[in-house]
Amino acid sequence: MNGSTPSFGPARRLRFPAVHSHRFLCVLLVALATGYVRGADDHGPWMVVGPWEVKVDGSLSGVESGLRLVATKVRITLDLDQPAPFGGGGAIPVIDFPPMVKALRVEDGELILRQHGGATTLPWQGEFLQVRPGVWQGGVTASNTATGISAKMMFDAETRTWRVSSIAVRLDLASWGVLALHLAQPAEEGWTFGGTATLGGNVVWNPDGLDGSMTLAVHEGRIRNGDGKVSVEGAEGEFQLTSLARLTMAPGQRLTVRAVTAGTVNLANVAVGFGLRPGNRVTVQAEADGFGGKLAVEPFEFDPAAPALHVAVKMTEVQAQGVLALFPDAPQGDAVLSGRVPFSYEDGRLVFGEGKLAVKPGTSGRVRFHNPGLFTQALSSWIPGRKVLGEIETGREAFVVSELTIELHPGAVPGRAAQIRLVGVPADHPRDGPFTFDFNINAPLETFLNLNLGKKQNMHFEVK
Repeated sequence: MNGSTPSFGPARRLRFPAVHSHRFLCVLLVALATGYVRGADDHGPWMVVGPWEVKVDGSLSGVESGLRLVATKVRITLDLDQPAPFGGGGAIPVIDFPPMVKALRVEDGELILRQHGGATTLPWQGEFLQVRPGVWQGGVTASNTATGISAKMMFDAETRTWRVSSIAVRLDLASWGVLALHLAQPAEEGWTFGGTATLGGNVVWNPDGLDGSMTLAVHEGRIRNGDGKVSVEGAEGEFQLTSLARLTMAPGQRLTVRAVTAGTVNLANVAVGFGLRPGNRVTVQAEADGFGGKLAVEPFEFDPAAPALHVAVKMTEVQAQGVLALFPDAPQGDAVLSGRVPFSYEDGRLVFGEGKLAVKPGTSGRVRFHNPGLFTQALSSWIPGRKVLGEIETGREAFVVSELTIELHPGAVPGRAAQIRLVGVPADHPRDGPFTFDFNINAPLETFLNLNLGKKQNMHFEVK
């Protein structure tokens, strides 16, 4: 046997110096313990741990002073389409060597993440020392252009417990953002991401499950959907998860966003405060600049595993110009509005609720129509005021409003999904007023954001 190199399968060879027979038996035991020895069939994984596949090539050395195992190749494949293996039990990977093995070093590791038929490879290296029988300490590092990871860890074979400390992770969101989105909502496609995320903390993983604390920070985060109608720019925040097992967050979590676009709606200086309650309930409150005024989202909660949002937005002293632009067939102009608009987002659909905006008391506004014939085509030429109405409907004469209200009535009355009421006088002929104009709009209200351009608004009016 001396001078020979035993072979264990066509693709795996253990190379070590000539040894005496009893020492070779120890080496063979180590090989068996590590899962190296198999038959000639090399089509499957060497070892399966939950959804992980592990393949190892390596050598043994240092027989006189204690065995040191050097794995020149370790490939771990994690199938992200399968349930996560962190529930404890048999899914926990183990380092299970005899006491004679003093060290384990991985020189060329590969972590392969599989999802939706694609794969991402992350090179890694690691080294562990058996400080006492069954107790290993060491660390791993991994990096590529999109990722950097380092961690120190300890494994206790008797209790099958991993303790991971000093975790430091850097992620390029341009590469990892799509992966995170697919994990949360596989149906979404065409999203692009940017920015950087960092992760730090400590973890304990044993047969009872996974626990620990983590801090996630996002810098210059960016999100854009496939057609560019929805985007987020300049996201900044740091989030502290105090318990992975209970899914609890430290109070006062905060995220700021420089700009948000959703169709024709543009928001700036978005600030979101949130927390995580038991039962996977995320609590949220937010404020932003929009429509020339202030927007505040009333506090709400939702389950991120089944995202269904029910939100009410308080709008304070916003400019009517941006709001009226959502109704392109209606008169356009400006006034100062305040009010409340509820909406919900569920199953990928945005649905408005009953809401109302109105001119700030004690103020007035000015609008112009752009609808020739809107009034005069239904009025005889001898009707008093017809000439003035003709000037108003074409926009040649402005209309000064003392009352401008926008009411949302989704699904309430056919033909009245929304109603715009204008009460005022002609700017140049105030004695000919006042007039009251009601514009009734029939359309799914989510089309007002121009996210669904295939549907048109139908509008009719009443004059009083």
